Amino acid sequence: MALQDVLGQERAIRLLQQALTRARIAQAYLFYGPSGTGKKLTAVQFTKALYCGSATADACDCCVSCSKIDAGNHPDVLTISAAGSSIGIEHIRTLQHHLSYRPYEQQRITVIVDGCELLTAPAANALLKTLEEPPDCALLILLTGKRAALPLTLTSRCQLVPFQALPPLHMQAIFAQQGLDEAEASLAATLSEGRLDAFAHGDFAQAVAIRDQAHALLSDLVQSQAVTSFLQARKLAGKREQCDELLRWLALLCRDLAVLKTTPPRNLYNHDLRRELTELALPIPAEQILEAFAHLEQQRHALGMNLNPQLIFEHVLIHLQHLLTTKQA
Repeated sequence: MALQDVLGQERAIRLLQQALTRARIAQAYLFYGPSGTGKKLTAVQFTKALYCGSATADACDCCVSCSKIDAGNHPDVLTISAAGSSIGIEHIRTLQHHLSYRPYEQQRITVIVDGCELLTAPAANALLKTLEEPPDCALLILLTGKRAALPLTLTSRCQLVPFQALPPLHMQAIFAQQGLDEAEASLAATLSEGRLDAFAHGDFAQAVAIRDQAHALLSDLVQSQAVTSFLQARKLAGKREQCDELLRWLALLCRDLAVLKTTPPRNLYNHDLRRELTELALPIPAEQILEAFAHLEQQRHALGMNLNPQLIFEHVLIHLQHLLTTKQA
């Protein structure tokens, strides 16, 4: 695969191809944008294009350098990722140790740091020191899904390369290649929100099953079935990942309810549930639905602050029931 073959990120690819064509490579780049949009893939293809033995400003996919990078065993390329939930000072010391040597085969040593929002404070400070005084041979490519979580001192020392959610048509083609039929690929492209990792913890059918559980919970809340909802919550939201996934689906469902109340019925995430959601939205004021959506987003943020997922989810259910059972006069 070559840099020009990366789909859906035309602006980012254009910036990198211009740098290659003009031979003006920065010493540090920050690839930022939603997760699952091809940042790591682009970093690898950019490195291949830079190291490639062909005369073009892209990877040939045939030379020794391209083959080694694809195989993950090029001596001048290092990838650093989180161990567990953080990137610690030991990771950055490994990076600095790697950069203390001269390149083996190329003019540069490339280090890709994946998930920079997970840097601990000591690790961020150590990385900043490297960015302030990088070795002449260094090329640092930092990847993050949360640019706002990084210190300004880090981002200001990098050339910024923005990534965006992938267009639905690209996503639909990708899901079709993975074996989904036309209807499933269309739904998956919508529900993925332009992210290739949207179903990373299971296949599409499992993701839809969780979505359907969230829809059932929402229906029970609107119909004042509080006991049923809380029993379901204890089964479904005991683990952090499960809780976050359910909150995400509840937020998307509330978003669709708001769309049905305020705009012509189009552009629903859950377009296969249009009839059910239309009936569900009918008695609820739009303001209440929008407040429910905002609350869900706030609680997803709170979950990321390491609070108890069970308590968060029960709090969400209480608040949602209060909002969504207020009927129009």
